[in-house]
Amino acid sequence: MKKKYIKYTNFLDRFPFIPIIIILILSLILLFAFKNKFPFNFFSATQQQEVESESEYTVFITSPSNNEIFSFINKNETIPVEIKAKEVENLNYKLVVLVNETEEIKTFSTPPYEFNWNPNEAGEYEITANLLDEDDNVISASNKVTFLVEYEEETDESTVISMDVEEKKINALSNVQYRTQNGEPLFSYKCYVPPSIDGSMSEWEFFEKFSSFNPTIKKENYSSHTDVSGIFYSCWDDNNFYFAIQVIDDVFNQSFTGNQINKGDSITLVFDTELEEDIQIPFRNSDDFQIDFSPGTFSGIYAESFISWPTGGPAKDAVMASTRLSNGYILEASIPWYNFVNYSPQDEDVLGFTVSIFDTDNLESTELVISSSTKFEINNISTLGTLVLIDAGDIQQEEETTEPSEEE
Repeated sequence: MKKKYIKYTNFLDRFPFIPIIIILILSLILLFAFKNKFPFNFFSATQQQEVESESEYTVFITSPSNNEIFSFINKNETIPVEIKAKEVENLNYKLVVLVNETEEIKTFSTPPYEFNWNPNEAGEYEITANLLDEDDNVISASNKVTFLVEYEEETDESTVISMDVEEKKINALSNVQYRTQNGEPLFSYKCYVPPSIDGSMSEWEFFEKFSSFNPTIKKENYSSHTDVSGIFYSCWDDNNFYFAIQVIDDVFNQSFTGNQINKGDSITLVFDTELEEDIQIPFRNSDDFQIDFSPGTFSGIYAESFISWPTGGPAKDAVMASTRLSNGYILEASIPWYNFVNYSPQDEDVLGFTVSIFDTDNLESTELVISSSTKFEINNISTLGTLVLIDAGDIQQEEETTEPSEEE
């Protein structure tokens, strides 16, 4: 007779996978402990290089990059400077940023250590940063970053104007008071053949161009011409004022109409038709005119104008056309002079004037304004620049007849 044996099963027999889970957990704990002590930087060559570079300094300049070249087109453009400081928590410490070892360009008492610096001159620069204690002793010095600033030389492709016309310019300005502190005057020539308002720049080479726009409103947001810039032309006849502007804008954003136009990407022209009478007056009156222009959305909302001062409403019988570009847009317009109440144009007239480009990017209102005058405030007429109307003869016909033929 066989004996019966009772087979006992322990806990691990019933759940054999538990030891495996415990082993995996212990392995992961050991792995993370090892990784914290010896980081696996080889998973990312870029990360490894950055850690090795920054580990040498408590203060490290991350922008600009070493040996970077900045190609600017005007002297308003800036260089983004960004500095990282490790474990700097003492509020008595300050961070001093130096150019070429001696010129102090910025001092911080607290992070973030970011700002835009305007070099204003071409050349090679070296930037460093020092962390100082309350007694101005250097606690830590940053890496040295060398970079180059270049300015493109602007060539004037406008028509060559005779000495008689240059004399007319001088004569017009010598007989009136104008605001020299607000920038160089713009000259608008009389056109004997009105330009076609078709959203093209092809007919404007006969007239003077302007491209030296200045950041004026929210100018702390201005970095370089790649963000926003423009080329402006104008002309006039007895019936209309004409203009064309090509705007370079990295992000186009316009969804507003009517009196809200300049909350989006847009153009604003401000005229003071009685400059000498208003030379000491900052506030607007009945001889001042602000006209806002929108290029539209290029998909449902057409180009439009709005007279923000003094009346309110679209410019009567204004004609506009706009073209979307890969890096911005073109806006072209004609505005009848009868929108400017009690004013009719004359040769050698000198007006208060500013053209401004409003830039919004991805915000819900204006991020930045650049203007033809060195300073500009919407409601302050004393910030306007100068526009001179000149009858230079039929320069369009003269240019066409003086061009050499292919046979020559």
